[in-house]
This record gives sequence, C-alpha cells and structure tokens, in this order.
Amino acid sequence: MPITLDFTCKLVLVTGGGRGIGLAISKALAEYGKKIRAFKCEVTKSNEVDALVEQVRKEYNREIDIGVANAGISLWKDAHENTDEDFQSIFAVNTFGSYYLSRALIRSWLGLPVSANSASDPIDIASMRNVDLKKQILFVSSISALSLAGEWSHIGVAANSVSPGYVSTDMIANPPDATASNWVKEWEKRTPVGRFATADEIGGFIATLLSDKMGGMGFMTGSDVVVDGGE
Repeated sequence: MPITLDFTCKLVLVTGGGRGIGLAISKALAEYGKKIRAFKCEVTKSNEVDALVEQVRKEYNREIDIGVANAGISLWKDAHENTDEDFQSIFAVNTFGSYYLSRALIRSWLGLPVSANSASDPIDIASMRNVDLKKQILFVSSISALSLAGEWSHIGVAANSVSPGYVSTDMIANPPDATASNWVKEWEKRTPVGRFATADEIGGFIATLLSDKMGGMGFMTGSDVVVDGGE
C-alpha cells in the first residue's frame, strides 16, 4: 500500500525557507497539502523570533504544530582562518537561532508569554505529567536535539535532528574562488555514492520524517538522522 503524506491540517514553521534545503522543505510540504506563506525574520535576534511565533499564531488563530529550525550559514574557510567575528556569526545563526525558535515554540505551547523576558510565574516542566502536546521540533543539524528531547519528550514534544551530507544548493554551485571550487570537487569525490544530494531529496526526506506516517515522530525523539551518501 503506497504511503500518502498529508499536511493539510498541520501548521508548520520553517526558518530559512527561501533558499536551499529550507526552500526544498517548503516545496515538499506544499506538495503534500500545505499552503506556503513567507514571513520576514532575523533568526539571530530573539525578539524577532518571538514576534514571528506570535504573528503566525495570531494570524492563523491556532498553535504551530511543527517547527523546523533550518536557517544556517557556513563559511568558505578552514577553521584556523576563521576570525572571532566569523565564529560569532556562525553560532548566532546556527546555534542561537535554532534555540530561539525552540524556546519560543515551547513557551507558546505551554501557554506562557513567548518572550522569556516577559514577567511570568515559573513553571517546572520536569514535574508535568498527563500532558501530551503532540508537537515537533526538527533541527537541520545535530544542535540541541538530544538535550531538548530529554527535557520535553514527557510532555509530548519530539525533538530530533537531520544531519545532511553535502547538498547541491546554490552555495555549492557557486563557490567564491578557485580554492573553494577545488574543495567542492574533493567533497564530491569522497562521497561514496559519487555525488551530492539534491535539496529536493533532503526536503522530501524531512517531510516524510515529520509526517503522521512516521507517527508524528512521537516515539522517535532525541535522534540525529544522518543522510550523507555513506560518508
């Protein structure tokens, strides 16, 4: 019996959805029943992420079901060449941006003010029982999933991550110089399947993971799924 995916009743928020893997995730969700709408947000600014979650919730008059922390950047440099500013910019997007989204979502789902800076009574999540939010957070990297799953799984929030190998996005297709171009050739050569993944392959795979056909990832949590062509 063929597997049919259906997201028509789900409200999904994808960061970095305008290009690369994020765009492919959005297209895959659209193929399986979602209407796509773009919002502007700087994920390195927690107040903008908080405002985005509030805006989406109010405009759709419901809670977000799934958050996909996809926004990320990388640099065409060896690690020893990265400046302090380089490291700060990478962590601001890839680490803090992902955490800001997950924090805003969990606070929204628990009925707390979305902003952690808002005055509210403290809540002990660890002591909460008989709560099943049936929500999901997916990181397109291994950042945070395991630790957050340990905190939130018992209240029905699945936190997982997908770690793609090299993906043929516009960044890979347009290296900035000859050295970077040589890196791309070397990366492709050492990938056992002999090629890069397409963004659509990764987007479709992620849509499948998020679907109810996978149990809404309910029993799968704290996992990092590696999709790297055998590397």
